Amino acid sequence: MIGVKSRAPAMLVWLALFAALPTQAHAQAQPAAVDREAAQQAYVAGDFDLADDILRKLLQDNPGDADLLRRHAAVQAALGDVGAAQGTIDRAIALSPGDPDIQLARANILFWRGQLAEAQAQADQVSAHYPGYAGLDRLSASLEQARKDRKLRLRSISVGGSVSDATFASGLDQTWYVQRGAIAAGWGNGNVAAFGIEREERLSTDTRLSARIDLPSGTNRYFIAGGVTPNPDFRENWSLGGGAEFGVSPATTLLVDGRFAEYRSDDVVALGAGLRQRFSPTLELTASSIHLIGGGEDYRLGGALRADYRHPRLPEMFAVLASYPDAEVDGTRQLRAIAAGARFDVSDTLMLGLTGEYESREDSYERSALSLDLRWRFGER
Repeated sequence: MIGVKSRAPAMLVWLALFAALPTQAHAQAQPAAVDREAAQQAYVAGDFDLADDILRKLLQDNPGDADLLRRHAAVQAALGDVGAAQGTIDRAIALSPGDPDIQLARANILFWRGQLAEAQAQADQVSAHYPGYAGLDRLSASLEQARKDRKLRLRSISVGGSVSDATFASGLDQTWYVQRGAIAAGWGNGNVAAFGIEREERLSTDTRLSARIDLPSGTNRYFIAGGVTPNPDFRENWSLGGGAEFGVSPATTLLVDGRFAEYRSDDVVALGAGLRQRFSPTLELTASSIHLIGGGEDYRLGGALRADYRHPRLPEMFAVLASYPDAEVDGTRQLRAIAAGARFDVSDTLMLGLTGEYESREDSYERSALSLDLRWRFGER
């Protein structure tokens, strides 16, 4: 499925399609114009839940209104439920097969679902009867870009670092430094492979190499990740894990993951389960549990809560509260942490991230850190 961020050109088409006036095929008795206008205003403002509520109520009394069905399909797609949007737009096109607005809406939904050939065929039908129809050029450009995106290509390059002040229970104070870099490549419908390197300097230095592959499937995503630290002092020898994100509804995602890590002194198995909930177009909360077995302990439990705020005209912001079992070469200890940060678009291709964090590791150390990261994007965000 084409990622939401990669659909930005198509969203312009949705705005045009949603606001379009009904054709003669819809000249039957229309629902109250004020309700239709309210749904349109909510949609354009990004309040898709409100638009969805209004349109559902209108459709209860007007189930055969093809224009309302088209509008509702656009809202369902904007909410991320493209499967439901497909069923809705298919009902609309069955009622009014010659309506170019509905045909174009269906082409966009097929595009969002990653069915590029079917989307192109539907767009060709519009072009054959209505050359130069409004929104058709944007869809054609999006389809061409999506075909290019399916080829393996570089997606992003990231570099960053952090400086930390660590104070130990013995009174010893140290300054730690981290330098990191990563490169990501993508192919197909949102498949991404990322490779990273991180060098952490304490009294000694560990360099960790990592890799991760993300694979989408419908509204779900799956990943596998691993890492290795040659001659480690405090990090793991190697680790391997994986997980999945299941879209149980347009606003709710179930998270599961697992990881095995081998340290010089012991092995550790970590399992996680969580729930991500979108409460509005801008606010998202994620709650997760962490279950750790090994590392000198039979079992330890932890958890984390994360809030993400995304507004189209403001920097992306996040905050994290966590208490979880942390494994290093000296064994497993409970760690409590708080972090907050923001990401700024410096340009269309460059993003700057700033993060501040504090953590306290049981019977070990307290640490305060400031991180800065730069990420260059290539192609669609």
